[in-house]
Amino acid sequence: MYYDWSNKTLRWPDMTVQLSRMLSERFVDNLGECVIVACGRAQGIDVIVKLRADPKVVNVDDHDRGVALTDFLSEWAALEDSSGSGHTPRPIYAGATTQDSSMPYSSGYIRAIIMSTVPGQEVGRILLDLSESKQDTIRRQLASTLEYMRKKGWYLVDLASARILDKSHLDELVGDEVTPESNVVEMFGVWDDYARR
Repeated sequence: MYYDWSNKTLRWPDMTVQLSRMLSERFVDNLGECVIVACGRAQGIDVIVKLRADPKVVNVDDHDRGVALTDFLSEWAALEDSSGSGHTPRPIYAGATTQDSSMPYSSGYIRAIIMSTVPGQEVGRILLDLSESKQDTIRRQLASTLEYMRKKGWYLVDLASARILDKSHLDELVGDEVTPESNVVEMFGVWDDYARR
């Protein structure tokens, strides 16, 4: 972990979020950003917060910083578009501010996407305990969400990168319809990874 964002308060003119617990943090070299996912509270409700923090890396050029901003805006648009699927978080807020002196990269930007939580548990932690029927339900829900997004013009690019969704060429990747058996559902790799444990 680069920096513990737990118990930090982030403020914008029209939003305040209190972070409570970090879920993940990783550095994305090609974008020159730290990507942090944390639990928190905003507007009196529990939320998930995805932060993109500028660590002031000197070898990242203006073009890459522009790509990072475009990816952030695309991610927000994808969240907004997916919110009607019935299986995704509700978008609450997206904004950017400058990190203050209590943060790790003082004067660097910090972009945030704040979203609602959704019922359930982290699949990776419970998958081996789920019946085949419950695993199939998860596959169907994932396929349903991806199909919903496909119909809105989005497609999955790469789960391992910061660039998750993009608009164009989905039919070339998954064909006419996303089903629980589609390759794009298997790209999540959850079932294969946990079946081997």
